[in-house]
Amino acid sequence: MTKKILLMLAGVLFLSCQKDKNNVLIFDEVEYYHSSFYKLAGPPDNTDRFDIYYSDFVQEKNKFNYTKLAQYGFLKREISNDFEANIKDFLTDKNPGKYFPDYRCLNCYQDILIFYNKKELIGVAKFDFLCNKYCFTSFLSDKNIYLKKDCLRYKHFFKE
Repeated sequence: MTKKILLMLAGVLFLSCQKDKNNVLIFDEVEYYHSSFYKLAGPPDNTDRFDIYYSDFVQEKNKFNYTKLAQYGFLKREISNDFEANIKDFLTDKNPGKYFPDYRCLNCYQDILIFYNKKELIGVAKFDFLCNKYCFTSFLSDKNIYLKKDCLRYKHFFKE
């Protein structure tokens, strides 16, 4: 009898911990941007446009550029209810391991999610579905946040 109670208690604890994993990033607004621009990068030219399309991570000093993506050829798109319900599933606090880019690929980010909390930009997720590449930058100093290695299974949410 005691063994059954302990197993039930362990199950309840496990399930309650599973619910908390979706609270990796607390946000109240997400904006989705897409660009059809896709071409081979030239040498780094230190422009904001180059940084947005080709740099993996966003530097704190450059995050303001992501609040005006339309200026760089991105179009803001509506997020469907299905998409919005699954966004938190992209994120994890577990490091998925090293990423080794495919240098045969252009590595040009065309899809970007901007995360806000109380009007403050707190994170940027960048996706290049043609090269199977994605990166997340968090501006929260107290949390390490990553995109899951398998987040490309959500690619269909990004399509019109």
